[in-house]
Amino acid sequence: MKRFLTLVLLAFVSLTSFSQINVLLKQETGLTARANSDELILKASVQYRGSEDSVSLQSVKLNLNGTTSISDVDEVRVYSTGLKDYTDGRFLEAATLLGSCSPSEGDFECELEGSLLNGINYLWLTVNVDANATEGNFIDMSLLSIVAGNEEYELKNPSPAGSREIILARTTLLRPGDYNSSNYRIPAVITAKDGSIVAFTDKRKYNNTDLPEDIDIICNRSTDGGHTWSEPITIAQGTGRFQGYGDAALAHSKDENGLLAVFVGGQGLWTSTPSVPQNSYMVRSNDNGQTWTEPEVITHFIYGKDCTDPTRKNWYASFFGSGNGLLTSTGRIMFVAAIRESGSNYTLYNYVVYSDDNGETWNVSGRASVGGDEAKVTELVDGRILMSIRHGGNRWYNISSDGGVTWQANPSTWYDITAPACNGDIIRYSSVNDGGDKNRLLHSVPVGTDRKNVTVFVSYDEGQTWPTSRCIVPYSSAYSSLCILPDYTIGIYVEEDYYTGKDNYSTVFYNFSLEWLTKGEDKYESISELMDKANVASLNVYPNPANANINIEAEGLKTINIYNIQGQLLSSLCVDNDMMTVDVTDYESGVYFIEGLDERFCRKVARVIVK
Repeated sequence: MKRFLTLVLLAFVSLTSFSQINVLLKQETGLTARANSDELILKASVQYRGSEDSVSLQSVKLNLNGTTSISDVDEVRVYSTGLKDYTDGRFLEAATLLGSCSPSEGDFECELEGSLLNGINYLWLTVNVDANATEGNFIDMSLLSIVAGNEEYELKNPSPAGSREIILARTTLLRPGDYNSSNYRIPAVITAKDGSIVAFTDKRKYNNTDLPEDIDIICNRSTDGGHTWSEPITIAQGTGRFQGYGDAALAHSKDENGLLAVFVGGQGLWTSTPSVPQNSYMVRSNDNGQTWTEPEVITHFIYGKDCTDPTRKNWYASFFGSGNGLLTSTGRIMFVAAIRESGSNYTLYNYVVYSDDNGETWNVSGRASVGGDEAKVTELVDGRILMSIRHGGNRWYNISSDGGVTWQANPSTWYDITAPACNGDIIRYSSVNDGGDKNRLLHSVPVGTDRKNVTVFVSYDEGQTWPTSRCIVPYSSAYSSLCILPDYTIGIYVEEDYYTGKDNYSTVFYNFSLEWLTKGEDKYESISELMDKANVASLNVYPNPANANINIEAEGLKTINIYNIQGQLLSSLCVDNDMMTVDVTDYESGVYFIEGLDERFCRKVARVIVK
């Protein structure tokens, strides 16, 4: 016998005289990822009201209509938490598996072993995502009916709106309550030289407040593209109020497997003074983030009573913009600090803290902003340094033409990035100077007036404009940090609060391709990939890189063509010798293709970098 079950989206309704079961369905809509297990699709709040204390639960009928490809789903599972509800992200901690089944086209059944108790029961319908699922595909599910007590209850509206889109990786690293900590905040992430991903986080043990609270800095590491992560190790352990640490930033050092991190600790920004300063610290790793040195105080290089600079020794406080620092092409390591220059106001000023001796000593730049806050830097292809500055409304930026030592008198404004006053990140994705197919920068920041909708922007003109963007976290979200993986996919480590919207953040790592980020409008291709596609022999060109002339071994060739990185023909030369010399003095710095054609138009190609 079949009975109809009423679907309620906002509230329960009274049961009809013949119904014993009522259901509220909730659709999960956040991004999912390859190889993830037990990814929630539907949550069913099932109210049983009958003459018995319980009724046997025998099966559910499902379909995956709305799923792009059934092959993206390895398994469907149904869990119960009985009469007790849980935050959706933590239901597995108390859930009992009732049954599982393989998906198929059309309607299919999952046999269950369990029961419904009198009252509201919670069922959780999940999927295991295939390890080779297609990025950009969607997973959806309908709960068509429930069989309980040998009776089938059909849902009239079995599929709430929404679905889950697949990306390459999405992993929650830390949630409130994990490892006996009240909260986690302030993500920083970097790809080490061995390809592993290294993430730093504030472990805010007793509350969600900034320094001078008791905070640890911890490190997690992934060696599989962000799918799984190591247990956290403690980099700096707080031992009480005014004795904590926070706000870490990461950069490569010049050592073979080197990373360097800076952070602050102690007094806190607003209680720091020149005589009792909030300290700045540095730690190093020479094994790609597996182990780290003990924190070393570097405060005296920057400000405070022990600083030798007569102006800076009277500054009141300094803290680093958490996320990415920068190792430039010249070997300079730099981070941006937000400075309290005096105790009489709450204005912050941005300066670069930089080292030319691999972190042994540190210098401070000229002022880059008045009224800024957390800021980040990246290097442009012409060697200038671009700084992105936290500012409510349109994002600020500034540019240095001397390696970050001096800055333009006033910051400029990006009118195509509107954000709340919140930390973000800026990094280089690709450069023609390094053999990329084009110049690209990435910027992450919440969009709008509130801390939500963390979005990644793409610039193709060295940060002048940001025409392409995609929202990664379309709900409560704040600080974020970016990295580029060895396969040129993109990683973002971000604070987000999917469930409460009250800044009760978890820290989550996402990985996706440039093609997904740009909705198919852009795709990274290395020069070697472009040459492989040409399926041609290589042409011998030297010196490479070049800055004046290039020599081309042209034996058997009739024509030499030179193209820029966009594929535009710049010059076509008739070959009159077995060795051609071409003047490239007037060429802009970048990557060029050299094509040699013989009399049958068979070709050889080479890539040359002009500096």
